[in-house]
Formats: sequence, structure tokens, C-alpha cells
Amino acid sequence: MATEVTLTTDGPLARVKFSGEKGIQLLGAKTRGRLHEVLGEIEQLSAINVVVFEAEGRTFIAGADINELRSLNSETGFENSQQGQALMSRVAALSATTIAAIHAACAGGGTELTLACDMRIAAEDAVIGLPETRIGVLPGWGGTVRATRLLGSAAARRLILTGELVPATAALQLGLVDQVISEEEFRDTVEERISLVASRGPHARAAAKQLIAQFEGPDAEAQFLAESTAFAECYPSGEPELGMAAFLEKTDADWPLLNKQ
Repeated sequence: MATEVTLTTDGPLARVKFSGEKGIQLLGAKTRGRLHEVLGEIEQLSAINVVVFEAEGRTFIAGADINELRSLNSETGFENSQQGQALMSRVAALSATTIAAIHAACAGGGTELTLACDMRIAAEDAVIGLPETRIGVLPGWGGTVRATRLLGSAAARRLILTGELVPATAALQLGLVDQVISEEEFRDTVEERISLVASRGPHARAAAKQLIAQFEGPDAEAQFLAESTAFAECYPSGEPELGMAAFLEKTDADWPLLNKQ
């Protein structure tokens, strides 16, 4: 059963909610398609100037569907990366101020979604990361690019090369989230942030957001292309097959030696 994506609006506010089976949200192909539709609806609603991404259950978003990733090769892997990047870039391009309300574990594609948002609030029990190297690939939906641009190369290296899921407090130190709240106060704090943002001038916020994006540098498209190429090139190595099989079997992958020729 695909993770559902629902949209509710209230004046200037849009809520995008992910709801998966047993409280585990995955960004499978059907869910990504539905998210595209929801973003299209938001883009047509001129009154919307704050968008909150949220979920309930055991995860915020646990990542991509590993069965889909296992079916990829170098050609389809490149296409998957490009499509995922386009989705996250569409989130980033919204003129509305975007807030990720990370109430629980957030990994892989979920973290890539939050990196495309303007603000990230986490519950103190949440863990967050980019664990793709654990299964033999790298963050290919913009995560490698955005983590480096937003957090700096040192934090990006730690997250991506270790593939670890870090506690919310460590994520705060790395700049991966901008606020950590106790579980009891999390929902109220998110609503307070929404109210604070909504009370600021929507035109000024949209203009500032566009300007900040320009200040981050003009070479993002070239970086995304390089990311897609690197993601696709993981597949001929055989590491994704080994890593994903080990993940599903809940064992450690027996990685082959690097071919340095």
C-alpha cells in the first residue's frame, strides 16, 4: 500500500500530510507522483504562503522504497535520480515558506525532502540522516548537493560517508535542523512557528527566499547532474545489490574490494 499524501488548506496555510501503512511513510513512485499533484495544487493557490510537511506514526518519512531501488540499473538509476531531484527542486521552488515538522525518524529521501524546505523543526526523539551509502548508493534526489550547500562539506561528509542516523540534538549542531523540541511540546511549537511565519509579509518572504537562493550560487544544475551521474554509476559496481540484500536480511554487507585500475 502506497503512502498517501493529503492536502488541507486554511487561509494562507497548506498542510501536506504523509500517511503510510503502520505509520511508516515511504516515497515510492506512486507517492512521489501524488506529491507532484499536491505541489501543483499549491502552486495554483495564490493565497497560500506557508506550507507545512508533516506525518504521524513511527516515521516522518523513512526514505525511498528499497524494492524500487533494487530494480534499478545505471540507466534507470540516472532517470530515478533526475526525477527525484525534480520533485525536491519543485518543493524548494515554492514561493511559500516551507516548514518540515519532523516528529520521528527521517531518512534518505525524507531527509532530502526536508533539505528542500526553508525550515526544519525536529522532536527531540527523532533521528535524521542520509543512510544511502549503507545500501551501496548515495543520496541522489538532491541530498548530496543540498547537504553540502546548506550544511558545509564537513557535515555533509559525516552524514553521507557514515550513513548514520543522528539524534535530533546532533542534527541541530550540524545545522540539519534549526530547532529541537520535546515530544510533549512539539506540535504546539510547530503551530507557533507557523503563526510567526504567517504574521510576516508574504511578498517580502517570497522575495527574500528567491534572493537567498541566488546567493547560494548559480551552479546548482551542474551539481545535480553530477549527483545523478554518480548515483547511476553505483549500480555497475554491484554494491547496491549487495547492500540492499543485506539491508533486507538485516545483516552487514560484505563489500568487495575497490577496483583501483
